[in-house]
Amino acid sequence: MAGNLSRDTQRKYAIILALSQLDKPSLQDIAQQTCIPAGTVKRQLTAIRNEFKLRILFIRDAAESESANGFYALDDWGILNRDEFLRYFGTL
Repeated sequence: MAGNLSRDTQRKYAIILALSQLDKPSLQDIAQQTCIPAGTVKRQLTAIRNEFKLRILFIRDAAESESANGFYALDDWGILNRDEFLRYFGTL
């Protein structure tokens, strides 16, 4: 199924899938899981939030309030149906 999708869409879906599967993923965790460069992941996260209305939170490390260290959490699936998405794209 993924072979019929544009590269941009494949990347977005891979990032969404990583967010749904990884436990408290950092930017580097998502980049490593998806084989997408970290800078591209950051840009795609913004696009995913805007296009699909997903609520993706960045939770900073409480011990380092001034730090950029933290993890991402998929808080709301927006316009996507979670079960259907995972059924069709759960093995990207």
